[in-house]
Amino acid sequence: MKISVKLFAFLGDQLGPVVTIDLPTNTTVAAIKNAITALDPLVKETVENSRLAINQEFINQSEITLNSTDEVALIPPVSGG
Repeated sequence: MKISVKLFAFLGDQLGPVVTIDLPTNTTVAAIKNAITALDPLVKETVENSRLAINQEFINQSEITLNSTDEVALIPPVSGG
């Protein structure tokens, strides 16, 4: 299934605001991150430290089931004051 993933900050700058990856319905957070890293190895460290959100809720489990209508986002770490 093709899934659109919203990207922010450095990831959005490097890859664009949305990328489309191909994944099975039952997948893992690691598989999503690996598919995004495969698009540009320069984002590997940021992707590894980012959190995955589905339908505007952070995901804490490693295995997930996706629907074609799910909103998927990868949120990189933020710093500032």
